[in-house]
Amino acid sequence: MEQMIIDQAAIVNIDFTAADVDRTLKTLQPVVFREGTQFCCHLGPDMDQGILGKGDNPEAAIEDWKAALKERVQSATEEDELANFVKDSLNFTKNDVW
Repeated sequence: MEQMIIDQAAIVNIDFTAADVDRTLKTLQPVVFREGTQFCCHLGPDMDQGILGKGDNPEAAIEDWKAALKERVQSATEEDELANFVKDSLNFTKNDVW
């Protein structure tokens, strides 16, 4: 899966290996970055096709991203390559969405 290229200076380092990080984040490792006054959490080839969460801080952006991820997986068609990548990576089906 192709990940959007983001300016290294904007990226917020998140330790996805920490014990308290949930399985979804550990597996998918979306990129968290600053955009203006907001933080974004993103997975995918670009802002239009990807899964995006925004918030006032990195944690809020991640929580918004998790909600967007859940919605995307639940409503995805068979042609949605990113949703299929997520499902394959997490090894679940629409019926298994947390």
